[in-house]
Amino acid sequence: MNEPSYYEYILKMQSENHPIWQAIIVETDGSTPAKPGMKLLIPLKGDCHGNLGGGEMEHNTIGFVRENRPQDSLCLRYDLGKMGSDSLIPTQMICGGTATVFIEPLFVAKELYIFGAGHCGKALGSLAKSCGFWVHLVDNRRDILDSAPPNTHHQSHFSDFCDIYQELLWDENSWLVIMTHGHTHDAGILEQCLRQKCRYLGMIGSKSKVIQSFADLKDKGFTDEQLARVHAPIGIKIGSQSPSEIAISIMAEIIGIYRNAAVAPF
Repeated sequence: MNEPSYYEYILKMQSENHPIWQAIIVETDGSTPAKPGMKLLIPLKGDCHGNLGGGEMEHNTIGFVRENRPQDSLCLRYDLGKMGSDSLIPTQMICGGTATVFIEPLFVAKELYIFGAGHCGKALGSLAKSCGFWVHLVDNRRDILDSAPPNTHHQSHFSDFCDIYQELLWDENSWLVIMTHGHTHDAGILEQCLRQKCRYLGMIGSKSKVIQSFADLKDKGFTDEQLARVHAPIGIKIGSQSPSEIAISIMAEIIGIYRNAAVAPF
C-alpha cells in the first residue's frame, strides 16, 4: 500500500482524533542540512511524516512537541555549530549554522469521557459529537453500551469503574463528566479523577449529594483547592429536567470554559 501524502496524513490523523503538530524550517544561516520549507508532521506517538533534515535537531523537535504538547504556535532556534549564543538551543551538531523551526498545532483533540451511558449520558454524547468532541462512553453495563446508538459516541468502554485511569489514560486536555446509573459509582469515580490531571471535571447530582461527597473526600485527605476543580452540580442554571435539557446545560458550561466565556454555575 502506498504511503499517504502529507495532507492525506493530516486528514487521517484528524479523522482518528489523533493530535498532530506541524514543524517547518522557516530560516537557516550558514551550513546546515535543514533547508527552509522542510516540514514534519508530529503525532504524539508512532512515526512522523516528512523531515527536517534528520539528526539531533529533528530528534529534539519531536521530543519537545511530545513532551510539551504546545497549544499555540512558537519557534525553536537551534545552534548547529557551537555558536555559543544564549538565544539558541545548543546541539552537538558541527554543521556550523543555525536553524529556526516554526511549530504549530494542526489538531488538538477534544476528548470527552462520559461515565454513565444512561439517558443523560447518551443525550450528552450526541450533543458533544455535534460540537466537535471525540466522545468516550463508559459504563459497567455491557448491554447498555451495546445498545447505545452510533450518534452518541465514537468509542465505548466497558468498565467496572475500579481503575478507570489505567483503563482509559486520559490527559490534561481531556474533559470528564460523571453521571453513572443511580449515582452508585459517582463518588468512587470522582475520587479517582481527582488524582489525575484533566481539563474539566464535572459530576451530576443535587447540592446535598455534592456536599456529602465533598465531605467524604475531605475525610480522605482531599483539600478545598482540589475539590474546587470539580464542577458540581454540573451545568449552567437553565432549569433543565429532561435528558436533552440536562445535556444542553452541561455542554453550555463546557463550551463556555473551552471558549473562555463566563458561565453561571448552579
